[in-house]
Amino acid sequence: DKMLDDNNFKICNENTIKQYYVRNSSDTPPSYNGEKRGLEREILELYQFPKTDKQNGYLTIRFIVNCKAETGRFRVEEMDFRYEPYKFDENISGQLLKIVKNLDGWIPRKSEGENLDFYQYLTFRIEKGQIVKILP
Repeated sequence: DKMLDDNNFKICNENTIKQYYVRNSSDTPPSYNGEKRGLEREILELYQFPKTDKQNGYLTIRFIVNCKAETGRFRVEEMDFRYEPYKFDENISGQLLKIVKNLDGWIPRKSEGENLDFYQYLTFRIEKGQIVKILP
C-alpha cells in the first residue's frame, strides 16, 4: 500500500533503481554487513517464534535500498506452499516487517564508484511459525 510509505524516504535516482542481482562487470554488488550469515543471524536473534502448527508458507518482503543505504517502499506478499495467497498471523508478518525495516547494515551497490539505489527482497520459508530458511 503506497499510502503507508514513509514520505521522508528518498530515492537518489528514480529512473535507475536496479535489481540487487543485475549488475555490469564494473559494478560492486550490494550486500549486508556480515554478508548473508550476518543478516540471517540478526533476523533470527530478533524473531520471537510463535507457538503454532498452522502458520506455514512463504512471506516475501520487497523494498528499496537507496544510495545512502536507507530503506523504504516496503511491500509484503504472503502465500502458502502451493503458491496460493495466504494471510499469516500479524504476530509473524508484522514482526518480520518490523525487523526488516530496522535492519541498518545495508551496503549499496556501486557502479563506476557511484552508489546506486536497488530493489532487495527477503523471502522467509515458514513452517509452524518457525523460520526455516531465508532466501535469497
